[in-house]
Amino acid sequence: MALYDRDYMRERPPRSFARSVRRIPAFYIILAINVVVFIMQFVFEIGCIRLPLTGEIYMPMGGVSVDELSLGHVWTFFTYMFVHGNVVHFVVNMAMLWFIGRWVQERLGSRHFVMIYLLCGIVGAAAEMTVNGVVHGDTTTALVGASASAFGLLMALAVVAPAEQITALFYFIIPVHLRLWTLAKGLFLAQLIMGLTSLIFHVLPEWFKIAYFAHLGGAVMGWFYARSIGYGDRPMTYASQWQPMDFRQQRKPAMARSRTRTAIDLENETVPLPPHRPHLDPVTALIEKEVDPLLDKWNQHGKDSLTADEQRKLEEASREVRQRQGKAAP
Repeated sequence: MALYDRDYMRERPPRSFARSVRRIPAFYIILAINVVVFIMQFVFEIGCIRLPLTGEIYMPMGGVSVDELSLGHVWTFFTYMFVHGNVVHFVVNMAMLWFIGRWVQERLGSRHFVMIYLLCGIVGAAAEMTVNGVVHGDTTTALVGASASAFGLLMALAVVAPAEQITALFYFIIPVHLRLWTLAKGLFLAQLIMGLTSLIFHVLPEWFKIAYFAHLGGAVMGWFYARSIGYGDRPMTYASQWQPMDFRQQRKPAMARSRTRTAIDLENETVPLPPHRPHLDPVTALIEKEVDPLLDKWNQHGKDSLTADEQRKLEEASREVRQRQGKAAP
C-alpha cells in the first residue's frame, strides 16, 4: 500500500454531531453532570427533600444509605456521586476532580477514567455504610458527594506517575513541592487517623465529621485498579506478591511493555504502521518523527488519550506529508 493511500493520511469527511459528542472526553462529561445536578438542586431547588412543616430544603435527593438500598433504590449507589450537600462541599470536590481528573483522563483515557470514578465511588460508599452500620448502628444518614471517587482518581494517578512533582498549598497559603505518591500517601494517612479518631474518641467537632472511610475505600479501590491494569512495582498477580523482586531491573508498566509496531485500529480499520528503516526519505522521516509517537499512544491508550494539541499536530503532519508528496511528484 502506498504511503498516501493509508487512512490516516487522507482528509476525513466532516463528523456528525453524534460522532462529535462521542469524542468528548469522559472527564468533561462527568464534570458537567456534577455541575448540572448542583445547579438543579441548589439554584432551581429541583430534586430536594424539604422539611414537612417549614418547606425548607433539608437535603438533596440522590444520597445513598442502607435504608435507601433496603427500599430497592439501588440506583443511589451511582447518583450519590453527583450530589453534594452544600456549596463548599461542591467546590472542594470539583476542584479536586478538576486538577486530578484531567491527568487521569490524559494518561489512561476515557474508559479507565469512568471505571475508576464509578468503582471507587461504589467501594467508598460500601465502606462508609459498613462502618456506620456496624459501629454506630446508623442506617439512615445518607451519603453524598464525589469525594470517594476523587480520592480514588488521586491514588490511581499516584500509582501511574508516582514521581510526578506537584505543588500543594499548605493551609491554602504556603506552597509545598511534593511527589505525587508522597501527597497521596500523606492524604491517605491523614484520612485514616481522622477516621479512627472519630470512631474511638468521638472528640471531633461537628464540621470535622465527614465520610473518612468513604475516602479510604475509594483510595484503596483506585490503587487496586491502577495496579490491576499493569502499573506499579510488579504485576498484580497472586504468585508475584510472594516472590522477591529483583531491584537491579527496573520494571515498566504492563501497558508500556506491550508496544507493538504491527498495526493499529483507526476508525475501525486495521492499518499497518511503517517500519523503521536506517535510510529514510523526507516523507517517511516526518512520519517517524511526528506521526508514529501519536499513533503509538493511540494504540496503547485509545484515541481519547490524545489531547486537542496532539490531534491538531497529527492532522498538520498529515497535511505536510501530502504537500511534500505533491512537490515530489513528477
